[in-house]
Amino acid sequence: MSLVLGACATSPSSSENVSVEATTAPNIIFLIGDGTGFEYISAYRYAMSELGQPVIETPFDEMLVGAATTYPDDDTWVTDSAAGATALAAGVKSYNGAIGVDVNQHPQQTLMEKAREAGWHTGAVSTSQVNHATPASFFTHHPSRSMYNEIADSFATTKFGERWSFDVLLGGGMSYFNRDDKNWLPELREQGMHIVDNYDALDAQQQLPVLGLFAPVSIPFAIDDQPRLAHLTRNALRLLTDAQEQSGKPFALMIEGSKIDWCGHANDIACAVHEVHDFAQALQAAKDYQAQYPNTLIVVTADHSTGGLTLGQGGEYAWHTDRVMAIQNSFEVLLKGLSERPNSAWREYLEPLLNLPLTDAQWQQLVSLEQAADESDRSYQKRVHATLAAIVGETTRTGWTTTGHTAVDVPIMAKGPYAEMFRGYRDNTDIAKALLEIVE
Repeated sequence: MSLVLGACATSPSSSENVSVEATTAPNIIFLIGDGTGFEYISAYRYAMSELGQPVIETPFDEMLVGAATTYPDDDTWVTDSAAGATALAAGVKSYNGAIGVDVNQHPQQTLMEKAREAGWHTGAVSTSQVNHATPASFFTHHPSRSMYNEIADSFATTKFGERWSFDVLLGGGMSYFNRDDKNWLPELREQGMHIVDNYDALDAQQQLPVLGLFAPVSIPFAIDDQPRLAHLTRNALRLLTDAQEQSGKPFALMIEGSKIDWCGHANDIACAVHEVHDFAQALQAAKDYQAQYPNTLIVVTADHSTGGLTLGQGGEYAWHTDRVMAIQNSFEVLLKGLSERPNSAWREYLEPLLNLPLTDAQWQQLVSLEQAADESDRSYQKRVHATLAAIVGETTRTGWTTTGHTAVDVPIMAKGPYAEMFRGYRDNTDIAKALLEIVE
C-alpha cells in the first residue's frame, strides 16, 4: 500500500529562540505519539524512502531537540500509558494505571486544567476512545485507567464555572457516552454541547463546545480505513482559532496518535508505519498552522515505546520496506478474516492481502494450526496471531522483543516560542513542567 508524504517545512521558525519573558502566551499544540520511540520514526522514514535514493525528510526531522526518560513511580522501569500521560499532563510521576493522580491517588493539576483556569481554550484529539489513558490524564482524575465509564462521566460533568473542561474533544468512544446504564448525549445537548458522530458533520460545525465521537470504541487503523488524525487536527485548530479570535485567549490542544502503540502491541509493522504516517500528517497540519500563526508552540514526544521494534532480524543485514508496504491490512482485520474461514481457505484469503513471498513451509506453518479440544478461543486466536506475526517478521526482517512496552528513551521535538525549554536530555515530567510554566 502506498503512502504520500506531506510537504515538510525546512527552515526553523524565527520565533524559536523567544525568551521565557515573552509577554504574549503562545498557543500550545502538544502531540503525543503513543508508543512511538525513535525506532518508529526510523521505520517510517525508511518505509517512505527508496533504496538507492536520498532518504526523505519527514515532518519530525527539523524539530528534534532532545530525548526523554519514561519510567513511572512504580516497582519497574517500564511505564504504562496512564502513568506516562500523567507525567506529561501534570509533571508528576505516578504508578502504572494512574489517571491524573500521584502515587497516593491525590489529583494533580494538569496542563489543561491550568490553561482552563487561566481562561484559555482547551481541546484534545485522539484516535483511541477519548476516555483512554492519554486524553483522560489531561482532563480527569481516577485511580485506574480501566474506569472507562467513570472517565466518560468526568468528561460529561466536569466544569470550570459554566464551561466544560474542554472546548473540543474528538476521537472514538461513543459506546461509553451512550451506555445501557447512562446515556449522556441528551443531557449534554440540552446543556449546549454540540455532538457530532461523522466527519461531514464535524466539517460543518461552527460553534464550540464540540464532542466528536466517531466510533463505538477506537477509530479504525489507518491501514484499514483512511488517514484521519490530520483531518481531526485541522478541524480542532479551526474551531479553537475561531474561539480565540473572539476571546483573545490562547489555546492548548493535545493530539494523540493513539494506535501506533496498538500496532506495537500486536507486533504489526505495516500497521505501525501507517499509523506513524497518520501522526506525521497531523504534525504537518500543526506546522502549517504555525506558519500562519507564528505565536504557536508545537511540542512532540511519546509516552513510551512499544514492542521492542528492530529494523533487521535473524542475523540478516536487511529490512524489506517494499514487503512491509505491500501488506494491505492490519493483523486485527486479517485475523478476523481467518476466524470466519476454515483453515483450508486461509491461504486463498491471505495471499492477496499480505502480498508477501511466503514459502510453502511458512503457509503450512500457519494453516496447520488447529484448536485443541480444551483450548479457549482466545488462546487459539493468540497462537494464530503469534504465528502470523512471526512469519511476517521473518519475511520482512522485522524484529520484536515483546508485546508490551519498553523502557527506552523517546524523542522530544519542539518548534516555536519557548522551544529551547525542551532541549537536551529530560525526564518526561520536565516537559509538562515547562508547558505549565508557559501557561502562567
